[in-house]
Amino acid sequence: MREAIPSAADRFLALLQPIEGDLERYCRRLIWEPQEAPDALQNAVLRAFAAFDRYHEDASFRAWMFRILTNEVFALNRKHARVARHEFQLEPDELEALTGEAAPGEHRDPPAAPEMLAEVLDENLAAALKTLTDAERAVLLLRALGDLRYREIAESLDMPLGSVMGNLSRARHKMRLALACRPQTDFPNLRGQHEMQ
Repeated sequence: MREAIPSAADRFLALLQPIEGDLERYCRRLIWEPQEAPDALQNAVLRAFAAFDRYHEDASFRAWMFRILTNEVFALNRKHARVARHEFQLEPDELEALTGEAAPGEHRDPPAAPEMLAEVLDENLAAALKTLTDAERAVLLLRALGDLRYREIAESLDMPLGSVMGNLSRARHKMRLALACRPQTDFPNLRGQHEMQ
């Protein structure tokens, strides 16, 4: 009895499944609007499957998928940027004052639960990521979350290798500055932790 030849869908899923978690983490960090991450990921997977006949077995599927996802997220971020120009932006403390959640000058205790503390730190990281250009953020996240080598990043972003290294260096520098400049008054006991990292 002859073995059944795997279909294109089976081959695609076999390559996709091991990297799904990495793609999801990368997408959540790269996209500006977190609620759009599932749609961006789904659209990227659909686009990749539709173009799977053009994928060459000798190429890195991981880098190929990250490239498609990056393009999808960049398109959504550009759309968000166009909309954001017409929105009225408020800082968190201004919003709290409007909603009456905190009286002016009232001291807030740091969150007691570790999960709440992790959410605050995650917000600081997300805010720092937003200080990067799209290219810097993509290169940093492909290296940190995608675990791609420089050449794979260059291939994924269709960018020269020197530009990858330059963007990564600038991104790391900007992240250090942005995280160092975050107000430490709410969580004074975390100052030492940031300095040790």
